[in-house]
Amino acid sequence: MDGRRLSLALVVAAAGFGVRLESGLPKQYVSLLGIPMLQRTLTALSSCPRVEAMVVVVNDQDVEYCWEELTMERIDKVVDVTPGGDERPLSVRNGLRALAGAGTWDLIGVHDGARPLVTCEEITRAVAALENDLSLDGVVLAVPSTDTMKIVDPDGLIVGTPDRRTLWRAQTPQIFRRQVLLDAYDAPEEALLGATDDASLVEARGGKVAVVTGSPENFKVTDRVDLRHAEQILAERRA
Repeated sequence: MDGRRLSLALVVAAAGFGVRLESGLPKQYVSLLGIPMLQRTLTALSSCPRVEAMVVVVNDQDVEYCWEELTMERIDKVVDVTPGGDERPLSVRNGLRALAGAGTWDLIGVHDGARPLVTCEEITRAVAALENDLSLDGVVLAVPSTDTMKIVDPDGLIVGTPDRRTLWRAQTPQIFRRQVLLDAYDAPEEALLGATDDASLVEARGGKVAVVTGSPENFKVTDRVDLRHAEQILAERRA
């Protein structure tokens, strides 16, 4: 470790439609105790001193609306709002391009707009891991699997039971050294579309990525059960 504090910027991916939430509008705008989910996510990220800048990726038709809301709410760390693509990897690529045009930071991370319960403590731990181990190309917040996992074939038959001690549930933000992530997203579009997360693109290029223990509360809101759970946690945090 050279003792240097590394700067961090984030791409916040919020261009999905969230049909499983059955809310009638994109899930990033669904209310959590009276405040839109995306606003809660951005406020949580912006309040963390380790986060210096953010680019938000939203649906093309929402760019102007999002800018207006961010201006009104004074979330000043957002340096750009850019339209997304048809799939998440293409949206992240758009966000990275916008971020590259806005400035230069040591680290770039990607966070899901539908993970509003992320804390500064988790982000700080992730950044510290990269500051303390210069051999790492990136880190992923994750939690160990507490469930037994099954490998299942197309017919629904179990074909394997991996050791759950080796299994972690990946979360976001996933944070990488700047050029490592930019290079990973410089892959052909077909390669990007096959990626399930940002780390897998870096791993495919031989990158060294470690997990940093996250929190079970940093889950992605995808359905009504998640929504109720998120509101319960927010209510408890306010208490």
